[in-house]
Amino acid sequence: MSHDAKVHYLSRATFDPADSTVQAQAIIDAEMNKRMDLVHQLAVRLSALEATIAAVDAARHAAIAAGWTADQLRDLGLGAVENSKQSAGRRVAHPQNEPSLGAAIAVELAG
Repeated sequence: MSHDAKVHYLSRATFDPADSTVQAQAIIDAEMNKRMDLVHQLAVRLSALEATIAAVDAARHAAIAAGWTADQLRDLGLGAVENSKQSAGRRVAHPQNEPSLGAAIAVELAG
């Protein structure tokens, strides 16, 4: 190696270590913001999905309350939604003096 060969990082006239720290923090912040945005989008979509499933369940209960059977609905291609409360086996506790949203919608649709 000759005497005139310079190492790149030593050839910078005005090197400020704080600049590297600021640039590194900007890269980390941008990546974290992207990740947080993706999690937010997922949460919004899951919330919308839960609302849709609840509405489907309410409509199903209304149809059954109006006289349709689960078998008839299935024959019509209106089987249970895979993630619905009934098919997923989930149970939601409601205080006795507070009717469930699904029951309220079922009554409204049947009446």
